[in-house]
This record gives sequence, structure tokens and C-alpha cells, in this order.
Amino acid sequence: MLNRIARGVIFLVAASLNFSSFVAHGAGYEPPTPSPVATTAAPSPSTSSTPVVKPSRSVVTELIRVNAILANKDYKSARAELLLLDKEFANNADINNLLGFSSRKLKDYKASATYYTKALRINPSHLGALEYQGELFITTKKIADAKKNLQTLKSLCGVNCEEYKDLKKAIGNL
Repeated sequence: MLNRIARGVIFLVAASLNFSSFVAHGAGYEPPTPSPVATTAAPSPSTSSTPVVKPSRSVVTELIRVNAILANKDYKSARAELLLLDKEFANNADINNLLGFSSRKLKDYKASATYYTKALRINPSHLGALEYQGELFITTKKIADAKKNLQTLKSLCGVNCEEYKDLKKAIGNL
């Protein structure tokens, strides 16, 4: 399940950076090797030098960072980080889906339901949110709702997508 989150985040990174060969070959991205350090002394900074600009944060890079926290099953820290990201990158379905996931793992089912609902309001076709909300429905004994999510997944991605398979397996013979 968490690996699918990682694949989704990696796909977002690859798509946003246009690394088609990275996605196609499934290989890990390695940043380019830095240029060798020059052997001559660098010029001294002057008062008119260009100010140093901090690299900007992006949703994709931040989700990769949080994904590592989730991989270590540190759901409390992940949720704290995601709450900060939700303020910085408001109305992001992926952030709300992971807030729902981490809240569910912490057994905060009310908050989890709220985050999944928000993720699906932002993106009604969010496969991960549909699957995870379905798993929450199973946990909270709302089997009919879980089966509705399963049907929605089937119509969106068919019976061979991971989200459909995982939710179908979770529902089992209920």
C-alpha cells in the first residue's frame, strides 16, 4: 500500500521533471554529478553581489520527504508535517489523502474521514483516496459505502488497477 504511495509520488516527480526514461525503465533517478571544484580562488563577494535565493519547495518534493516518514511508520510525525503542508499548499488532494491515511493509522477515524472527503471533493477521481476511504469504511463497519468506493474504482480504472485490487481484497467476503 505504502509502495503505491511512493510510486505515485515518484510518478509525479518524473512527470513534473519530464524524466520519461526514469518512469519507463523504473530505475531510480540519480542527480547529475556535480562539476569538479575549480582550482582557482573564487572572487570575493562584494556588496553588489546577487543575493542567495533559497530553492523553492514544491508539493512533489515535500510529499517525497513525508513519504519517507510514512515508510518508517511514524504516522504522528507524518501527520504533523502534512498539516503544515496543508497550510502551505492548500486544497491539495494528495496531501489530504495522506492526512487521511496517517490519521486512520493513528485510529483518529473522524479526522481521517474528514480528510478523505476533502481529498475527494478536490479530486473526485483520486484513486488512492477512494481506496483508503473504502478501507476506513471497512474499519468503521460501513461495508455498503466501501463497496460503493469499489464500484467507483472499477469504473475509473478497471479491475486490474492496484487500488481496486487492494480494496476488493480488504472487502473480501463481507
